[in-house]
Amino acid sequence: MKRFSINTGWKFAKLPGASITAPSFDRGVWETLDLPHTWYCDDDQYRGLAVYRKTVEAGCEQCLILEIGAADHTVRAFANDVELGLHKGGYSRVRFAIPLACVKDGRVELTLYVDNSMTEDVSPLAGDFTVFGGLYRGVSLLVMEPSHFDYLYYATDGIIVRTSVDEFNSGILRVEPHAVANGAAKIKYALRGPDGSITARFEGPADVPQTAVIPSVRLWNGTGDPALYTLEAELETDGVVVDSTAVTTGFRKIAIDPDAGFFLNGSHMRINGVAKHQDFAGCYSAVTKREIDRDFDLIAEVGANAVRLSHYQHPQYTYDKCDKAGLVVWAEIPMLKMTENPALQENAKQQMTELILQNIHHPSICFWGVQNEIAMFRDAAFVHENIKELCGLTKTLDPDRIVTCANLHPLKAKSSLNHLTDMVGYNIYFGWYYGKMEDYGPYLDGLHSELPQMPLGVSEYGVDCAVWLHAEDPLVKDYSEEFQSLFHETVYPIITSKPYLWGSFIWNFFDFSSSRRNEGGQKFINAKGLVTFDRRIKKDAFYYYKAQWSEEPFLHIREKHFVKRCCETVDVKVYTNLPQVSLALPNGETVSAQADGSGCIVFPGRKLLEGKTTFTVTAVSNGRTFTDSVTFEKVSEPEESYSLPDSGAGSTVQNWFLSEEDIDTDSYFSLKDRAEDILENEQAHAVLKKYLPNLTTVLERGVIPLGLAMTSILSRDTPKDVDLKELNLELMKITK
Repeated sequence: MKRFSINTGWKFAKLPGASITAPSFDRGVWETLDLPHTWYCDDDQYRGLAVYRKTVEAGCEQCLILEIGAADHTVRAFANDVELGLHKGGYSRVRFAIPLACVKDGRVELTLYVDNSMTEDVSPLAGDFTVFGGLYRGVSLLVMEPSHFDYLYYATDGIIVRTSVDEFNSGILRVEPHAVANGAAKIKYALRGPDGSITARFEGPADVPQTAVIPSVRLWNGTGDPALYTLEAELETDGVVVDSTAVTTGFRKIAIDPDAGFFLNGSHMRINGVAKHQDFAGCYSAVTKREIDRDFDLIAEVGANAVRLSHYQHPQYTYDKCDKAGLVVWAEIPMLKMTENPALQENAKQQMTELILQNIHHPSICFWGVQNEIAMFRDAAFVHENIKELCGLTKTLDPDRIVTCANLHPLKAKSSLNHLTDMVGYNIYFGWYYGKMEDYGPYLDGLHSELPQMPLGVSEYGVDCAVWLHAEDPLVKDYSEEFQSLFHETVYPIITSKPYLWGSFIWNFFDFSSSRRNEGGQKFINAKGLVTFDRRIKKDAFYYYKAQWSEEPFLHIREKHFVKRCCETVDVKVYTNLPQVSLALPNGETVSAQADGSGCIVFPGRKLLEGKTTFTVTAVSNGRTFTDSVTFEKVSEPEESYSLPDSGAGSTVQNWFLSEEDIDTDSYFSLKDRAEDILENEQAHAVLKKYLPNLTTVLERGVIPLGLAMTSILSRDTPKDVDLKELNLELMKITK
């Protein structure tokens, strides 16, 4: 098979009002562009149908396949106005066969209708991220002989490769071939080891699975030794090689335990993970290898050992990067809201099948995720049955990996969603959307106590911040860089103090696009990242985690963006993994401090001079000297640009209610209950509708996540003319 890129010179037009089920060939006004491409921009968040068209050169006597890296989120393909097929799902690789009858004079006209309209049968139906639209991973033409590997089999490479390791440290390689060939065809296999040498050869009929044993296999062992093997396969008919394919894979053992966490090759490994979306400022979802390489350079710098690739299938190049870097991967489908529509469940099964079969050879993938925060909308019996079915499908396709899910904080431990998968992650936002930062400890201990047999971890935690917002005394929801640092300094040690947790994933490593947001002085951005959307600025919290995880010696002074200081003294705060740091003062004196294991060294109460004051820190390690400097400017009035007007900084939802001791939440309803539970009770439902009729109607329609506590919902949109205290008092009269 030969692959030809056909990414240049496409004609493109939006078709507002048209439908993908009956697209118009009246293509209107065209523009010419190259792929990858998304039509999204912040000023024009178009959700609808668009069309791409290109005439390509094609052979007349060979088999042709159109390969689409991904089409967001539904694509209908035509060749010379002959329909090739329809694909629903915006994140997996897609392929369509092109009939030779469509080739005229060695050419074929391709027309691709792509639609990112809101639907009821294609996930995601909801989510705090942008559905961009477009052919954002490029398009290729595959050319091959009549006998060839079956590249149409779920858009795979024609061979499904599964690996395991037995008790004798031998690698077990299982190959499931798929080929378009006669019964006499055979496949010859060669397995190359990490050094490039052939470690095994075997062959068999083109339609028969094969198993090979590789003694003393070199294990894929995370960031320490990400050893990779390559399986080469040649398809022969009548003694002639007519096609070849190859996949890179690896051998490793994984296990999960409810008391001890995750094990890689028999050794305990705490998941020090970051989560990431695929988008990047300027190009949005239409990233290239350059943007992906930049992301992984930053992940390597911070020292993470795992990545949650949220909330959908990412490009093959991303999984390849994880393989080579030794990063443990949580891969998942975009199941964030489930309805009783059977077509939606079928689409989820399709997307799960594509995710697994297209990526099963990647040793970095250790966890398959079946849902994220799905109980936000409904925690109902049909949801449990559908997730159970997805778990069963996942285990059938790949019995050797760990099936996981991400549940949200309000979900009760007894919910079936905590008992269907091999492990569970919880998305928790104490100290931001609810509660206090210190609540992580008792909450996690309580969850582990109620779910002693379920391996638990934190799949999301974090807070938004803008690098231009600052505070001497940071408060929740001031969106300052200092509060983000304080949050992570407070919460991460709590998480690491729990040995039963398999680990955690920071939400998020990079700021990302969310077209519905307008928060913290930024529109269309979820700003919980440790790095800005354009990857140009590493926020201070980035360096906190570098101090925890990285073996590369460094030091970094916090608050460099917080230049103008209305105070007499400042604390000079340093993130570092070095044992001792010296601070040079403006008067020529030097003071030193020892590390205490927290990753943070503080020189408190350092006097500011009139005008500007520069502080320099120095550390020495193995003969190398490390330095960093910061300059502060003393001002007489606080800098207005450092804070947001009317941000509500420091306020919490608890201000609206009676004190904790006055609320018996086990026996009576209150606004601390989930919206779903309140709506299911006739009396409580009526009280809510009495005080909040418009919001109740929205909740009844399922537009707002029902799994959230009412306090969280109201914290984002509180009617000014409603007495929430009176509402709460009425709810507290209703027994559960």
